[in-house]
Amino acid sequence: MGGKSSRSRQHFYIRITLLILFCGGCALSKKEVPKVNAPAPEPEVVLEPQALPEPPPVIEEPKEALERRDANEYLILAQNLLAKGDYEGSLRESQRVLGLLNDQPPADTAIFNMGLIYAHPKNPKKDNKRAISFFNRVIKGYPDSPWAEQSKIWVGVLDGVEKLKQVDLEIEERKRDRSR
Repeated sequence: MGGKSSRSRQHFYIRITLLILFCGGCALSKKEVPKVNAPAPEPEVVLEPQALPEPPPVIEEPKEALERRDANEYLILAQNLLAKGDYEGSLRESQRVLGLLNDQPPADTAIFNMGLIYAHPKNPKKDNKRAISFFNRVIKGYPDSPWAEQSKIWVGVLDGVEKLKQVDLEIEERKRDRSR
């Protein structure tokens, strides 16, 4: 039972050993091959040191790319400030983005953030009408922006709030007129 596999293993090892001896023997027996028509050695040439070539100029980013990168950093800062409740700081950073980009994306994000700042319920300078104007600016100026649809929603909600405020004022006014 076990004799066949051990015998085939022995044959395998013997073949490997013979192969190593045969190939190894060829490598060990080194005969010098005579050179045929070898060219004469060339005289040594001494090279004088030359000035190194100037390094390639540093490639600078285009001004637009730098401004867009800065604008994205300002946007992140503005969003972080808004999350911390620093409404004026967030507004200031969003305005910096607008100053850099002149109505090019991500200016739409900055304008949307400004709308959020004025719509924020905890902002002491909350102003729904101003927020609506910023959201409308996104809708009209950037109709393909991902913020346009959200701006439409905000305008609808804030318009509803403003109408309710107006109704409340009218009711209060009528109550005053009747009590006179």
